[in-house]
Amino acid sequence: MENIFAPYPITMPSNYQESIKNYVSTGTKNQSRENAPFNRQIDFWYMALCLAFNKGLTGTKEKNTYNAITGEILSRNPYRIAQIQMIALTITNDETVLSSPKEMLDICINLANSGIPLLLSILDDTDASPLQNIFDELEDLCM
Repeated sequence: MENIFAPYPITMPSNYQESIKNYVSTGTKNQSRENAPFNRQIDFWYMALCLAFNKGLTGTKEKNTYNAITGEILSRNPYRIAQIQMIALTITNDETVLSSPKEMLDICINLANSGIPLLLSILDDTDASPLQNIFDELEDLCM
């Protein structure tokens, strides 16, 4: 599958940058998988996107962002390309969005922006480890 999102940056809110890195194994701190359940920032971002979509959140355009990665990274998990297209199509309910990769990605970036605080609150819960908190959330989504 061609990666139509490759030329575009995937941005995240700057005010969450350090918190996000705490839960990513490629971040600045060496942590166990139990405490840093995500391999890469794209994995964190994608989970935030999926949570926001599942919970019916409204996208939020952030002004102060950082370029976490480029859309090229989606080539490593090509199913995400199709899922981003499906999310954008569902949000807009307009098939013409499929002809605008930048617009589709922007929709998903804004949606992920809304999901990041939710994901961080799940991970920050001290009743269990961050990894267990994610498992519990996913289990709840399946019920």
